Amino acid sequence: MSNNIFRRFKWPLIIIIGALLGYAFLKSYQSDLNTNLNVEARNASAAGASYGMQNDQQGCMDKVLRDIQGCNGFACGVVHGRFIKACLDEAQPSADFCEKVPRFTEKKDRHTKEWLRDICFEHPETNTCYLVRRQQQQMCSS
Repeated sequence: MSNNIFRRFKWPLIIIIGALLGYAFLKSYQSDLNTNLNVEARNASAAGASYGMQNDQQGCMDKVLRDIQGCNGFACGVVHGRFIKACLDEAQPSADFCEKVPRFTEKKDRHTKEWLRDICFEHPETNTCYLVRRQQQQMCSS
């Protein structure tokens, strides 16, 4: 009788066990990924602050725009966003850095959307470009 029950529920049990193992593996992988991203973000902040102490605001922006080439993923955006924020916080002001930069608002207004579209036009990494330019916009508005 018990052998008959095992045969009857063999595949559902195998599927359930496989799903549980897969879920445990995925959670472990996600945890490692988040830990690695946090380390990379902290390192990017430190590197940005160091670079900013030796360069002006435009130098920070030029470097990050070179570095984002080929980068359009979420993690890449986080890392470069942390770099530019720390860099701009430490950098010496640049004469024309805030010229034509619209005031920062939480929700992008029409003028901001047009500015981002125009300034990031030549960057295939549009989302990452938007992110670093929003950092510029926020810094210029404070």
